Amino acid sequence: MDKIIKPKPFKQLRCSDNYMFAKVMEDEETCRKVLEVLLDIKIDRLTYPEPEKSLFTGPDAKGVRLDVHTSDDNRDFDIEIQTTVYSELRERSRYYQDIMDLDYLQKGHRYSELKDNIVIFICLDDLFKKGLPVYTFENICCENNSIKLQDRTMKVFYNCSKWKDIESKEKSELLKFLLTDKPETDLCKRLKEREAKIKMTAREYKEYMDYCDLVDSSYEQGKEENALAIAINMLKKNKLELQDIAEYTGLSPEKVSELAESVKCKT
Repeated sequence: MDKIIKPKPFKQLRCSDNYMFAKVMEDEETCRKVLEVLLDIKIDRLTYPEPEKSLFTGPDAKGVRLDVHTSDDNRDFDIEIQTTVYSELRERSRYYQDIMDLDYLQKGHRYSELKDNIVIFICLDDLFKKGLPVYTFENICCENNSIKLQDRTMKVFYNCSKWKDIESKEKSELLKFLLTDKPETDLCKRLKEREAKIKMTAREYKEYMDYCDLVDSSYEQGKEENALAIAINMLKKNKLELQDIAEYTGLSPEKVSELAESVKCKT
């Protein structure tokens, strides 16, 4: 299960929080400019950016929620922002790329029609601990690094903590803004203005409250699942009394007794 962080109060949200980032990037022109700065490319027109887009490839498949999903005529983009860096971001980038392609193919397109697939993680800290401000990955041949697979996929991880090491002033200032919340360029000021407008809208506040309810529900479910897993592990080791396990995990004595019977049946 993905780690679930309890949401902030609405007024405390910043562009570096994934909910606010997704809402700010709903504006096509803003999203286009951010992508152009991050990737050093030119984009004529984007599809309407979809915040918090959920993708499912089947009824039993693990779904995924993308912070910002958009595309132009030739490229498919996913932009994720991470205030906390988790080691499994590497695997998530792989899964996000796969599921975006599957979603496209399931709409009737052929392999030859797949767009360039670019997954972007904007991290406030250094995932790889190597001191680089940007880490760009493409598939290459291990025996000869000059040979690229040319499957038209790319994963890019930004390390905002190293914004000073980026030569491009606009890109450097964008990462600095996401880290410090201090806008100095026109693009960063535009992001901050979008954030302020969103915070002034009653509809956006209501939408965020609904989002918080869902997250709180998932958070409580996650805590319960974790407690159940700990209790089962303790029962299997058979070193504590049921009451002690209940007190440690926060589960009811009745629930721990029920788990104990289940563990016995399986052993």
